Amino acid sequence: MLWTEKYRPTRLSDIVGQEHFIMDAETWVEEKDMPNILLYGRAGLGKTAAGLALAKSILGDNASDNFFEVNASDDRRLETVRTTIKGIAQSGTIGDVPFRIILLDEMGGMTNDAQSALKRIMERYANNVRFIITCNDRNRIIFPLQSRCANYHFKPLSNESILQVIKGILSNENINRFSDEELIPFIYSMNGDMRRAITEIQAAKSSNITLRKQSDMNLEEYMKIINMIINKNTNVLSQLHDMIYGGRSVREICMGLHDSIIKAEGIETNVKFKFLRTIGESEYRSTTMTPRVLVSWLVGQLI
Repeated sequence: MLWTEKYRPTRLSDIVGQEHFIMDAETWVEEKDMPNILLYGRAGLGKTAAGLALAKSILGDNASDNFFEVNASDDRRLETVRTTIKGIAQSGTIGDVPFRIILLDEMGGMTNDAQSALKRIMERYANNVRFIITCNDRNRIIFPLQSRCANYHFKPLSNESILQVIKGILSNENINRFSDEELIPFIYSMNGDMRRAITEIQAAKSSNITLRKQSDMNLEEYMKIINMIINKNTNVLSQLHDMIYGGRSVREICMGLHDSIIKAEGIETNVKFKFLRTIGESEYRSTTMTPRVLVSWLVGQLI
């Protein structure tokens, strides 16, 4: 079983590092009431888990009949809002609950027309349903929806918080072959991504390799891209576009390229700084530019 699922937080008290949200959420549970909420921040920080824990805490034993989850990036059409989501919103609650809850996961992938239709449903059925919306980039959510929700930014987790969770998992799994000297630099390289840290630890355990070797293996793909750019191989653009279409974010790609450049040997210092400057600017632009266009710009600056 994947550890990310096995150790997914199921209670609000299990969520690490998002105190600003937890404090308000515990109040909503006590009052059996909540606003529509928007949880945003980069992948792997626990937004979906927090939404699930909040919904189950409010709905209790009746959660199975009154809680609905829709992956908005997979089912992004206007028709989904007009039929599936509207149908749920119109239906009455089952059991002793104040309202139904719909979790719209990865809402940034839903079209603007669909988001506009959701805004009207949110207004019309406010007494019957509450929405929990998650996304990586808040700029992909239309402003009328943002303004109708309580907005919570999920920040990257501290290395200390991730280390505490990882040690708890290793203890539960009776694994003691990873020392603190190996864990600390490994966790630092995760850049606050709890999900990735758990996934990589499990992969290293299953493959019986060191955490350093696991990290290096994950950077091989990015090192190939860097070599293609240095050798002016224009096929690199197709490689990067394939990564975008495969679900990688520009920020994730930039972090991989950054770490690969830092570790790379045999590259002149001025070339390294050129890469780092362009990668840094690309990461900065990632919240406002179309991903496919941005990686094309990155390649254009480096080749």
